[in-house]
Amino acid sequence: MAARGGEGVFRGKRIDSRPYEGPLWPFLKQKMEAFGSRTALIDPYKQEEFTFAEVLQKSETLARGLRKLGLVQGTSLCIFAPNSVENALLVLATQAAGATAHAPNPASLPGELARQLELCDSSLIATVPELLDTVTQAARETSGRIIVIGPRDGNLNFLDLLALGSEDVTLPPPAADPAKAIASLLFSSGTTGVPKGVQITQRNIMACIHLFLADEPDRMQDTDTLCTFLPFFHGYGQVIILLIGLTYGVRNVVMSKFEMVPFLNFCQRYKATVLHLVPPVVLGMANFPRLADYNLSSLRMVICGAAPLGKEVEAQFTQKLNLPCVLQGYGMTENMVASICTFKHNKPASAGQLLPNTEVKIVDPKTGRSLGVDQEGELYMRGPMTMLGYHKNPEATRQTIDKDGWIHTGDLARIDSEGYLYITDRLKELIKFKGEQVAPAVLEDLLMAHPELSDVCVIGLPDPVAGELPRAYVVRIPGSKITEQEVKDFVAKQVPSYMQLRGGVEFRETIPKSPSGKILRRLLRDELKQQQKSRL
Repeated sequence: MAARGGEGVFRGKRIDSRPYEGPLWPFLKQKMEAFGSRTALIDPYKQEEFTFAEVLQKSETLARGLRKLGLVQGTSLCIFAPNSVENALLVLATQAAGATAHAPNPASLPGELARQLELCDSSLIATVPELLDTVTQAARETSGRIIVIGPRDGNLNFLDLLALGSEDVTLPPPAADPAKAIASLLFSSGTTGVPKGVQITQRNIMACIHLFLADEPDRMQDTDTLCTFLPFFHGYGQVIILLIGLTYGVRNVVMSKFEMVPFLNFCQRYKATVLHLVPPVVLGMANFPRLADYNLSSLRMVICGAAPLGKEVEAQFTQKLNLPCVLQGYGMTENMVASICTFKHNKPASAGQLLPNTEVKIVDPKTGRSLGVDQEGELYMRGPMTMLGYHKNPEATRQTIDKDGWIHTGDLARIDSEGYLYITDRLKELIKFKGEQVAPAVLEDLLMAHPELSDVCVIGLPDPVAGELPRAYVVRIPGSKITEQEVKDFVAKQVPSYMQLRGGVEFRETIPKSPSGKILRRLLRDELKQQQKSRL
């Protein structure tokens, strides 16, 4: 059972372990030196492998080159590129230089990128040829200097940066206060609004590295091989996979994007042992007709995050891959991605148990009262992984972190008597039908159990009488001819009257999702609003 503290606070039942409080780069360097000639990073497209010693040497060479270009403590390098070994090296080089890695989504349009460059004071921008036009347009407004990862084209090149770093340049001493030194700026909308720069400190990352594996070291082993497509511009990819992987000596096969057949080929070729996935990929693998053609017997662990994974999908996936379970976790960028997880066993649909030194409260959204076991309310979290704040946005910071240090997550959750946490929905995404609360995630879980549907999303359709009507967006499996009425009837047989799909069913080719796998309900809401306006 989870330990209970005062004022309705839940703490992990595991013994707390004091995290390493020192600066980040000396710790990472020491770990990489210890693994020396073992393989650290693999480019599967070129079939190139880089040892820990080579990764360390290249990272510090790049750091010296970046220092010569003016990257110092308090400034940031913008890495606007898909995953690659070079991208990983630039993340590490930025830490070696004592500066900040600014990681925008490479799908950003020029206007959004320009806004982030200005906000983050990024005067150096690393990108790839395919994204050069976007960067060039954005950099016009900020005078940022461009570094191209690819063939020489007249811009400063990645190889030029290595050459600059081969000269004698002294790297800075470690940060005096890791709790205030910003290591990474990752962008998140938080509970609402436009993307904001989340200030992740060196202490946050060190706490994540330490606490994530402190009491269960077999979660990641130096004999493990990862096959990574989750983006390094997201905390899951950058910290949980890249940095923790380097700390614990794993091989990391770095993919630029997810594609089913290459992914399965690489997992088979390199004998992947641990996979970090998101629900759409778990679902895609479970439904992939040729999954049995690939030898995935090397897998010992599959971890799923970013969004809840339904029981039915998990059961189908584990049966096909002969795994005992899919291990889930919960976190948010503002709390260093993973705060709640379990790796030895898990309850279906649970996000797991609290990590050491992490506290949570379940709070009634209406009264602010702390709730007890098996009661649903908004999830509050705090601990050593809590962000410093939103970059240059004190008001948004105050709205998210209260005076006692609690992050208000905007997620509805409950915690059971054994300390397992269940994320039930987003607070702001609840549908109100005639005063009754309808959780979209419940309907989505039901719909995903239908054999002719491959993906779903449920939102509220504004209605002047009822308030909102549950409306489903669904993706048929290839060849299916299921009708709207059949979908409605399927749901109606399993839910109370107020949860029925009175807002209708719309068939779509895809459901909009973020790169980390979260359903972007707001995009469908905005689309619905535009449709309603056009009818007026």
